[in-house]
Amino acid sequence: MLVGEPGIGKTRTTQELASYAESRGAQVFWGRCYEDEGTPPYWPWVQTMRSYVQQASREQLTAEIGSGAAAIAEIVPEILGKLPGLETPPALDPEAARFHLFDSITTFLKNAAQNQPLMMVLDDLHWADRSSLLLLEFLARELEEARILLVGCYRDTDLSRQHILTETLAQLSREPVFRRQVLRGLSQDDLGEFINLTTGVQLPQNLNDTLFAHTEGNPFFMTEIIRLLSESGELTAEHIGTPEGIKIPAGVREVIGQRLNRLSERCNEVLTTASIIGREFDFRLLNILNGEIFEEQLLQSVEEAVSFHLIEEVPGRMDRYQFVHALVQQTLTEEVTTSRNVRLHARIAEALEQLYAADVEAQAAELAYHYSEAEAVLGTERLGHFSRIAGERALAAYAFDEALVFLSRALEVREGETGPHLAERATDEDTAAILLVLGYAQAALDQINDALTSFHRAFDLYTSMGNVPKAVEIASYGHSGYLIPGMSDVMPRALDLVDPDSHDAGNILANYGYALGATGDGLDSGLAALERALAISKHENDKVLEARTQANMANVYGFHLHWEECLNAGSRAIELCMALDDFQSEMRARIWVATAFIANGDPEQASFHSEQMLELAERRRDRTWISRTFQRVLIVEVARGDWNSAREVCRRYPFGLAISVTMFIDLWWVMPTSVT
Repeated sequence: MLVGEPGIGKTRTTQELASYAESRGAQVFWGRCYEDEGTPPYWPWVQTMRSYVQQASREQLTAEIGSGAAAIAEIVPEILGKLPGLETPPALDPEAARFHLFDSITTFLKNAAQNQPLMMVLDDLHWADRSSLLLLEFLARELEEARILLVGCYRDTDLSRQHILTETLAQLSREPVFRRQVLRGLSQDDLGEFINLTTGVQLPQNLNDTLFAHTEGNPFFMTEIIRLLSESGELTAEHIGTPEGIKIPAGVREVIGQRLNRLSERCNEVLTTASIIGREFDFRLLNILNGEIFEEQLLQSVEEAVSFHLIEEVPGRMDRYQFVHALVQQTLTEEVTTSRNVRLHARIAEALEQLYAADVEAQAAELAYHYSEAEAVLGTERLGHFSRIAGERALAAYAFDEALVFLSRALEVREGETGPHLAERATDEDTAAILLVLGYAQAALDQINDALTSFHRAFDLYTSMGNVPKAVEIASYGHSGYLIPGMSDVMPRALDLVDPDSHDAGNILANYGYALGATGDGLDSGLAALERALAISKHENDKVLEARTQANMANVYGFHLHWEECLNAGSRAIELCMALDDFQSEMRARIWVATAFIANGDPEQASFHSEQMLELAERRRDRTWISRTFQRVLIVEVARGDWNSAREVCRRYPFGLAISVTMFIDLWWVMPTSVT
């Protein structure tokens, strides 16, 4: 990681490193994060992989990408152009699906690096989305044996303890491959040498000191001031007599502003429009937005800005340009009035739809951003439409945090259009569809209460419209053991909609039995429902349903302290899950099997299952289950009286130390008297 304030030289240093890497035979690929909300999930990774895919042959790509091609193609559609006819990835629970995606990407990159070393740059990580950072954490654990150099750049001035990058850095710092290099400004001697090398002017020491005092050695600020003075003819030995003779702007934005003033009026207008588009922009889009200017005149304005080193071409991308530094873009956007800003976003949104008409959904995130900024003049209809599409696409790519933002906005827009009363929305299938996918995103993020609210509302809407498949889908959803009990009131209603011996009934009963059994007086009714689900699973030869039902049985038996039955059901579930690679059901079975062994006075077996859980959770990079498993491992070591092992567990998983005394009390009653 290269770290420092804006303009300190993080990107420039990386460019030098990239040139060195290429001279040593490595391939270098860049990905940049942007501040705009319209950036799709995984964007820096998409950029790097897309560049690689475009230059790779079909045969090479087939060999390197392997069985994960379909999963990666969900976020890098260019793969489909090279490898058409890929099968749809198998349906998995959210955590397993994201693990499969991350593992597929990691395997692909490691395979690609076997033929030729890779250097991957992730620039401006302080603007990265949550999903990109989770992928970064995943890949970092696999780098030790890979021929990959991963370079990240970020501003430490933009970070707080609550910033999402801060948590990622804490995770990365535990990896042996992690290094952090903080960049500082140039020294006074460096400044004098820099001016001499770039301009041929040898400044007196007192003038050199004056420039240093104003810039504090910040390379970007220094470069911009030198360019400004050079362009104005003021940076010459003859012109400069005393320090007071130099008119130095007070800040970076002021010096950029003065340099912008040297451009033609048309060039300034073009750059202002480009700055509202984003850090990177398309010439074709700029051409649509500046329809009153001939294309040749527009091209001249762009070339003028390039000659002043304010924008540059994006390497390898035809008609794509970017501002040389985020501070240039920010200086331009800050000068735009609110009224003009809103109208520019409106024009950009409409132009984007025109430009990408053939594949407009792929630009949904960007369009949702611009329509959001233009809401005051364009209203909310297109904002809601593209927010929903962007949310659904993010969910399909397992970018749950980003999906939550887009879908929440889509729902807010929808309810603003139709009114807050349920009766007014009773036939609104769009609202139900948004609520359903919103619930999936909330459940994946363990926002259980919010997910329950969304699922209940969606279920009510679907049943009122007679949409049985969707109602059954909600009642059968078993992502989280914490979610299922809260859905107990909709499950009998869903059962009334289906054949009692059908496969749909089996899926609902597996959940319903768990929901009933996890209550103080629900043992008999819960087991009755689970037995019916088990019978259906065997009749349908559905091993996934059987594994899930057996895991739920283990939970119910354990809840009611029936330890032998808990062990039997849990062991059968584990056996099935290991063959099926059903992570969720296996973890839920093992956690109760481990508890049963503690209660039966067999801490060695409890320790075995706890360690198996921990290995599974670590392999999946599933923080929620790592935390839950850590607590169970700690309880087992306490039950064994092995305090040294308990301390070692705490050292391995310091993030899990925030566990309450009540957790021990809750489990203390399952321990045999000899242990307590």
